[in-house]
Amino acid sequence: MDSISKHVHCHDSLFCGLLFLAALCQVGKAQPAPEQRRVTVSDAIQMTSWSDFGYFLGGEPNGRVALFSPHKDKFVIVVKKGNLKRDAVDYSLLLFHSSNVLKAPQPQHLLTMSSSSNREGITHLKWLDDNRTIVFLGEDTDEMPQVYALNVGTSKVKKLTAHSTPIVAYDITSNGSTLVYEAVAKQSVGAEEVRKHGILVTSQQPNDLIECFETPACRTEKMGRALFVQAKGEKPISVPSKDFILEHHSLVLSPNGRYALLAVNLNVIPEAWSEYKEKLLHSFVVERRRPGSWSRVQQYMLLDTQSHTLSPLLDAPLSGVNRGFAWAPDSSSVVLSSTYLPLDVDDLREQEVRRQHTFVIDVELPSRQIAKIDDRNLNVVRWSQITGKIILGPESGRNSGSTYAFEKRSKVWKSVALSADDTNAAEPIAVSLEENSNTPPRIFASMPNGEKRILLLDLNPQFKSLVFGKVEAVTWKSTDGHTFVGGLYFPPGYTPGNRYPLVIQTHGFNKNRFWIDGPWSSAFAAQPLAAHDMIVLQVAEATGSEADETYIETPQEAPHQMAAFEGAIDYLDSRGLIDRQRVGIIGFSRTVFHVEYSLTHSTYHFAAASLVDGIDGGYINYLLWPSLDFVKVMGGSPNGVDISLWLKNSPGFNLDKVRAPVRLEYYDASYFLAGWQWFSGLSLLRKPVEYIVLPDGYHMLIKPWERLVSQQGTVDWFSFWLQGYERPNPEDTDQYKRWERLRELRDADAKATEQTQSNASKPN
Repeated sequence: MDSISKHVHCHDSLFCGLLFLAALCQVGKAQPAPEQRRVTVSDAIQMTSWSDFGYFLGGEPNGRVALFSPHKDKFVIVVKKGNLKRDAVDYSLLLFHSSNVLKAPQPQHLLTMSSSSNREGITHLKWLDDNRTIVFLGEDTDEMPQVYALNVGTSKVKKLTAHSTPIVAYDITSNGSTLVYEAVAKQSVGAEEVRKHGILVTSQQPNDLIECFETPACRTEKMGRALFVQAKGEKPISVPSKDFILEHHSLVLSPNGRYALLAVNLNVIPEAWSEYKEKLLHSFVVERRRPGSWSRVQQYMLLDTQSHTLSPLLDAPLSGVNRGFAWAPDSSSVVLSSTYLPLDVDDLREQEVRRQHTFVIDVELPSRQIAKIDDRNLNVVRWSQITGKIILGPESGRNSGSTYAFEKRSKVWKSVALSADDTNAAEPIAVSLEENSNTPPRIFASMPNGEKRILLLDLNPQFKSLVFGKVEAVTWKSTDGHTFVGGLYFPPGYTPGNRYPLVIQTHGFNKNRFWIDGPWSSAFAAQPLAAHDMIVLQVAEATGSEADETYIETPQEAPHQMAAFEGAIDYLDSRGLIDRQRVGIIGFSRTVFHVEYSLTHSTYHFAAASLVDGIDGGYINYLLWPSLDFVKVMGGSPNGVDISLWLKNSPGFNLDKVRAPVRLEYYDASYFLAGWQWFSGLSLLRKPVEYIVLPDGYHMLIKPWERLVSQQGTVDWFSFWLQGYERPNPEDTDQYKRWERLRELRDADAKATEQTQSNASKPN
């Protein structure tokens, strides 16, 4: 607790408080305009942002930027920023008082916790009914994540758990009497057992087996999370599960603490579930898996906190999208949105309806009697404690749409008119996060009616000393005729008529988000690349009726995306913006496959490429992760007559066609083999390739030093290949020596290719 205490009591120091408030608010007299400089990767890493994991993953703020206390007289906000000096992310908890926030918006700094792992330092905040206690899941440097309670009046912190492995999710009743949590589960065998009997390989991943050679013990199988119930003042009790519990799913207690609802990934899937018609769900139900490995099919489970048992809420799977639920204020039932219903009904027409549609339903407890509420694809907004109505809104991901109210009358749900209590904000102050592609995020406070509005937090006042490249939303036609959208980052000193190098960043764009690096923190570095006088195109998706979903998991998926990249080059060339002989491209996650396909199948010239932590549609990937959809995208399995499809379409079997120098970057010890076919294959062909592995990296990089390796590596890589530029003092002193040798390989490969083409063109 010593490391926590030194942060908690920081606000007692006038000096520390003034420093903190000055850094966040910058209020007072106008200051002279600072001298501006261009953006660097360090600026992106050390940017202060609202701390919400869904927002970090690219989602929109859901209106809960501020968490109000039960009496609504105060609220808290969590912000975070990367700390490069300590290779940690600092999370700060700020307290505001509703009564004076529109007059003097001075935050009280309650607590800072610094996470040196890939987990959040302060998350899952919840006020207790006493109006002074905040419970949260917290992690400080070199300490295990635990559940804490903070008294906002005294600033005293109490640890509510002392689990031996990291706690990853929790919920607690509003009176603090019942706590449920999920923690990392470990199942391993000792070195002596391995020496005597060897290792039975079932569902383990490569990293599980690597551990067996490096440590005294090794995992016997890939595990989920362990579930625990802890009554106040008592020891936690483990609740066994034959299925796989993951912290990314909801874990929510009923108001009285009797039940908790959570989702699991099933170990064994009922055969009858293959009758559900949703395309994605059906593919998950019937896919082939290794014995003992968890499926991608999920089901709601009901935890009884008195009997410490876990059982299915319904004999039906979850839909892949738009899931939500709300407990009745008296805990007598739970409402679920977009859920399937069991197929064990006698009415054949009702059976067919249930196969094809999801519903909003009410499940009564403990009887589990089901009552339909609506058959539209709506999302549960809340169960109003004031009116007793269920409020349903537009499906997840949509910013607009109608809102509906339903009321239970004699155990039947009826649509009723919305009242002011149903739609009006419950908070006395409206707190919003506002930004767009050219405006950094800031937090505002206003009256609910919008009459008075103030800047609550300028999260990054240091941005006044930076000059950013302008971002323009653009549309273009792909070479196969589809319309694509994206964001174009211009160099800060853009000069019309100059043709700049182009770097294409794939995998998403949102004009309403201020992204220095791009939608992801792994490898993407849009503004730092633009600061090096390159134009950056952030590719989003196709629009209209022929959207990307039409092609996903089909043999046309990669060609469709390749056409988008080619069309973008043509479009930017026609505008006189780029030099099409100096084009670089970055693939991340699934778009690694799209970029690799383009490098091996496109006739367009790519001068350099970066492939980051993704699938590649290759044979090794197919063997390592057979549940992924390589058979679908190739048009068949790599066996028998279908092997010809792989030889033609799989990028890994066409490496001889690669002309661009390739930087491979993979994370996590279990995933580094994903890039091995490309690294080994290109190396054997004496083509320029570099492979960087970050063994502890999260898919979307979080740790500052790992981000620096990745994002600065991106800037250096494309500056070298597209501009011939070498940074004077790189952290890796041998970097440019390696790349100069790679340049020799590139030139030799180009010369050999030219000679081969010349010989082929000569008459016999």
